[in-house]
Amino acid sequence: MRSLLVGFDSFDPGIYETLAEKGQMPNLTSLAGKSGYSRLKVCAPPQTEVSWTSIATGADPGTHGIFDFVHRDPSTYIPYVSILPTKISAVGEQFIPPYTAKTIFSEAADMGYPAIALWWPALFPARLELPISTIPGLGTPDVRGQLGVGSYATSDPSETKDKTRVLVLRESSKGKFVGALEGPITKTRDGIQPAKLDFTLDLIDDARATLRVGTVELPLSIGKWSPIFEVKFKLGLFVNVTAITQAILTQTRGKVSIYFLPLQIHPLHSAWPYGAPKSFLKETWSNAGPFLTLGWPQDTTALEEGCITDDQFLDLCNSIFETRKKIYYYHLSHMKEGVLAGIFDCLDRVQHMFLRDREDVVHDWYHKLDGFVGDVQSKMVSLGMDKARFIVASDHGFKLFKHKVHLNRWLAENNYLNFSDNDNAGLANVNWDKSSAYALGLNSIYLNVKGREGKGTLNPDQIEPMLAEIKAKLLALRGPDGNNVISSVLLKHEAFNSGPYLRLGPDLVIGYAPDYRASAETGLGKAPALTIEENHDHWGADHCIDPDAVPGVLFANRDVANIPEVSFRDMPLLMINKNLDQSHLKPPSEQTRQGQGNIEERLKGLGYL
Repeated sequence: MRSLLVGFDSFDPGIYETLAEKGQMPNLTSLAGKSGYSRLKVCAPPQTEVSWTSIATGADPGTHGIFDFVHRDPSTYIPYVSILPTKISAVGEQFIPPYTAKTIFSEAADMGYPAIALWWPALFPARLELPISTIPGLGTPDVRGQLGVGSYATSDPSETKDKTRVLVLRESSKGKFVGALEGPITKTRDGIQPAKLDFTLDLIDDARATLRVGTVELPLSIGKWSPIFEVKFKLGLFVNVTAITQAILTQTRGKVSIYFLPLQIHPLHSAWPYGAPKSFLKETWSNAGPFLTLGWPQDTTALEEGCITDDQFLDLCNSIFETRKKIYYYHLSHMKEGVLAGIFDCLDRVQHMFLRDREDVVHDWYHKLDGFVGDVQSKMVSLGMDKARFIVASDHGFKLFKHKVHLNRWLAENNYLNFSDNDNAGLANVNWDKSSAYALGLNSIYLNVKGREGKGTLNPDQIEPMLAEIKAKLLALRGPDGNNVISSVLLKHEAFNSGPYLRLGPDLVIGYAPDYRASAETGLGKAPALTIEENHDHWGADHCIDPDAVPGVLFANRDVANIPEVSFRDMPLLMINKNLDQSHLKPPSEQTRQGQGNIEERLKGLGYL
């Protein structure tokens, strides 16, 4: 068996079909032929981590247990990151795998074939007991155990940012500046603080500088990214943490500023099980070059907060894409049999930031991905692999995001949620004895059920009427444009087939209509004053809406057009000619996931929230 998958995160069928009709997508059009293309039905909700996990397992969240970016501990209402769950043990807080369901990779390995998964979401931390080779994708943290924000060093003492860490650049002598990077948290004589690493920036002229960090010395040109480089933080007498990052000199006139990407796990020097096995990581790093490891390496936060420009962001995305291509080609060239799959997610980030205002940029990326497909096919032919299974798929499509919906404010206005402090409204300030429902995550509503929630109020006979009432009201909600805000509201059993995790999922799955999406505040359980507000962010398009509005795509070098309503459930059969038996999964304990009190800090680098 030889099966290849190229995953294009957020590749939209509508955009593809429009460009294909104009003759601008020759390679994918050729792959599609007469029956090798179909729109792909995606799971609810159509969030990246949910959808790719559903594709990998052939199952919905009721089976694999990832329902939303943010879950909650029902006993305390405290949220946690679904793709970066932790548990407290005798040795402290530890990361645990987000799910344990079988995947196309683990099943292929059980069948005796090698399996490689590159940048697939929710594969951190590595499950070392499984004989698969992995470089994890979305959900991989930085060296601080968070989803990652960068550092903006500036000589302007008045500079502030909402999420990005701002560092002081002090001029020690004319044209020479000093600063300190903040690394992992450690215990010092002055208490718990980030470890620090001094750096110097020497300006040569308005366009050039020299950066010195530890033993590293790098020439910088204004507006150009440095190569990936290593930095080492000393956490104690015998403990060091090695991280990787890139830097960009952004300003030299008026004020001096330099931006550092989030400090990322070094794949060869990680304290956590980053990928697997170590020999695979070393081989990839040595033969295909250094690569960024953060699950969200395309720094949308830096762009949103004005630390970098549009062009600098796009240069970063292109660099990431080129590096991933090189890695994919390397493993393709050494593939004898088995499964090779890689997720290429730069298009997702580009569409979030540019689909609304710079459609030409987005179209350029569709052309770029089409060219990549042609290159992969050519390499397959040269390697004698033209008969291998070849699939190109996406996890969902894309729509504009014009209005933010503060769903907890709507619940409060309709007397389902009662806040003890309306000026600081959120799940930390709720009168639970007066509340019957709350929203957390981007597509989830939970009822405040007795015996399940820590301070539940609803009896069993009240659950169904309450669900029906909230559903009817939400479907009737109109926005400022006069259109429906929400186009689908699914009860738990409608959204998910039966599975061991079904009872832990949301009671209602909210499918927003195109142009609308839950606000970041809703995702974190907050409730700003307005129910709906215009979205003026750089982040102007999204997919966390009604799954029927954002289908994915499926291309294959075999017949897929004649499969009735081809969906994520069909992917294991298409990839390894086998459906996955998930009957080994046991009903989880309520205590398998614990709330994370510092969730906002953990999620800063995730653009959705």
